[in-house]
Amino acid sequence: MLLRFQVTNHASIRDEQELSLIAGDDRGARAQRPVPGAASLKAVPVAAIYGSNASGKSNLVDAMSWMRRAVLDSFRRWDPSGGVPRRPFRLRPDPQTHPSTYELDFVVDGIRYEFGFTVDDACVLEEWLACFPEGKRRALYTRTGSDPASLSFGRSLTGRRKTISDLLRPNSLYLSVAAAQNHELLGRLHRWFRNGMRTATDGNFAARLDYTVGLLRRRDTGSSTLVDLLRFADLGVEHLEFSRHDEKYLAEYKRVTTALSEALGRPVKNDGPEYRVTVQHRTEEGVFDLELNEESSGTRTWIGMLGPVLGALAAGSVLAVDELDARLHPYLADALVGMFQNADLNRHGAQLVFTTHEASLLGPHARTELSRDQVWFTEKPLETLATRLFPITDFYVRDSPDSRDNLERRYLSGRYGALPHLDDELLRRVAADTAEGGAGEAGEAVGTEVGETAGVA
Repeated sequence: MLLRFQVTNHASIRDEQELSLIAGDDRGARAQRPVPGAASLKAVPVAAIYGSNASGKSNLVDAMSWMRRAVLDSFRRWDPSGGVPRRPFRLRPDPQTHPSTYELDFVVDGIRYEFGFTVDDACVLEEWLACFPEGKRRALYTRTGSDPASLSFGRSLTGRRKTISDLLRPNSLYLSVAAAQNHELLGRLHRWFRNGMRTATDGNFAARLDYTVGLLRRRDTGSSTLVDLLRFADLGVEHLEFSRHDEKYLAEYKRVTTALSEALGRPVKNDGPEYRVTVQHRTEEGVFDLELNEESSGTRTWIGMLGPVLGALAAGSVLAVDELDARLHPYLADALVGMFQNADLNRHGAQLVFTTHEASLLGPHARTELSRDQVWFTEKPLETLATRLFPITDFYVRDSPDSRDNLERRYLSGRYGALPHLDDELLRRVAADTAEGGAGEAGEAVGTEVGETAGVA
């Protein structure tokens, strides 16, 4: 269970921003869960983040993903002398002098934990881990510098603490080192970052597709559920078939990624899909197969999402999705959110955090009702171009919280902000330029150049 995520100085996020999944209202109809050690608090199953293009929605998901990768990779994969591969806010004169901080509250095995760290370009500056076994904070360890001598331990943390400390590097997290040394408690927390918190973005489609195929290969209840959801989406899909790519394909993929790495001057992951997927369609003429790349982008998106969604629901884990509505019909996006909201479907406390532009999810005709404590917005003030994250509940201090209103209408009318500011004067100038032929002549020149380059008459 994820309770809170906080980040400072990541990509477009300059100042400290916090996403909370603590429920503001007790709504028993949704799949909310009690917070251990705090009987009066519950965690929401879904958090939706709205905002205009380039407002920083994706960077919030990216910050969650970056923190996860730092925990998983800082000891095993980061170059010992390569510093910290972070992404600080760069729209200020001295970005390298400002550290970045990541922190979250989460629950593992019925106990709440607070974990965070601060890094700069060179090393880990701070790291801390605390638990709340009876509702009171107990420090497990605190790190105040990059060297092992900066570590101090609470009495609650047992195990080979000094052995782990001796292996610590300036640019590796203590949690990462401890997991590699099979520390019992810290290993469990490390596994939560690996299995209990996942992201879905355009960049990891291949891995998500392989995960979906993995469910099909099991030929069990999870496999049949996946097939049912394929048919539920009304895409005309009957089934998926899969086979491993041959050695020639894998060798060619590796050659291309190696060439890209050399051209870009940085590593490019060789993480193409392990399996070749074909999609079966049934018509009155029989069953026919199409290659996955012959399918619509919406069909591919739905197929790539099913594995992570079913995996999260089965394990009670957290899934963060960037642009949930991209290439999906609003009904399908609505249905996917509903799987996490529905207490009958979401029996293990899974959570969905997603960014979206789909305002209809807030409207009265949505199948899934999102409450006010589940809706967040991002904005970028023109003065700083730094992302600001805020909840919709900020707007209800003066309004009656008991009235059920149309959140979609209020959002699109600009009541909450987080909308693009469109300058109609610029459109009038474009219209004037077009009328005078300037844009047409430019378009003709570009079209001629493209045609000549492509060999088109």
